[in-house]
Amino acid sequence: MRLVITGTTGRVGRALADRLAGEHEVIEMPRALLDLGDPEAAVRALWEIPFDVLINPAGLTGLEECEDDPELARRANVLGPAALARHCRDEGARMIHFSTDYVFDGKSPGLKSEEDLTSPLSIYGMTKHEGELAVLEAGGTVVRVAWVFGPEKAAFPDQLLADALAGRPLGAVADKFSLPTYTRDLAEWIAALIGRVGTSGLFHACNSGEPVSWHGMAEEIVSFLTDRGLLEPGVTVRPLSVMDLPSLRAPRPIHTAMATDQLVAVLGVEPRDWRVALHDHLKSSLDLE
Repeated sequence: MRLVITGTTGRVGRALADRLAGEHEVIEMPRALLDLGDPEAAVRALWEIPFDVLINPAGLTGLEECEDDPELARRANVLGPAALARHCRDEGARMIHFSTDYVFDGKSPGLKSEEDLTSPLSIYGMTKHEGELAVLEAGGTVVRVAWVFGPEKAAFPDQLLADALAGRPLGAVADKFSLPTYTRDLAEWIAALIGRVGTSGLFHACNSGEPVSWHGMAEEIVSFLTDRGLLEPGVTVRPLSVMDLPSLRAPRPIHTAMATDQLVAVLGVEPRDWRVALHDHLKSSLDLE
């Protein structure tokens, strides 16, 4: 099949382009070629490109940036995806659009299903939810992800790893919980979804296990390094509160771990535990067997 993938300079877009190029003809559309901040121009960028599936991980993902420029957030996260979804519908192509666990208010613990009510707290969450509705209305597929990490671009685990190996003091937020998404696993799930012709709707896509905080992920990284002799025993991670970080000006939901039952029902495969995925990422980052 012929696939168009947006946002290929980002973590998810890069992972998808690298994984899917082996099976399909992939047309990469980074922001320089397709900018969702200009919805009309974004659609024009596709006029001369025949394709079977449009995969859209692009968007305005910085929470503070969305708060500071809500109009840009609306164009990039609502109007742009809506225009692409309508174009796909008119052209008889499929669309897979990415969203976030931040569409939930996170006030209560427990795994969130696709049927649970959304009540986003931030401009980012609000615009991503509106974008979801527009894509679904046009017959597209929406995939929600959370706390994405992988080798394509540094994320929280990579910074914690670097700090730990450099002997710097370690700290991480301990009062916010979700389930992370490993890009290499995500790319496999999307590859399988593409193969399920006729499948559409809303899916949660993240690794499994008990919901974890960033502090919990940090402790897992420290344990991994200590067990392999890369850190001296006794290294600790200071627990922080979201309220301790003034740079996080936009409100963030506390409990957003998502259930993946609908993805499992379609793919027939249970996502692996986030710890196993994190260990694979660390081994790859450190060139360990």
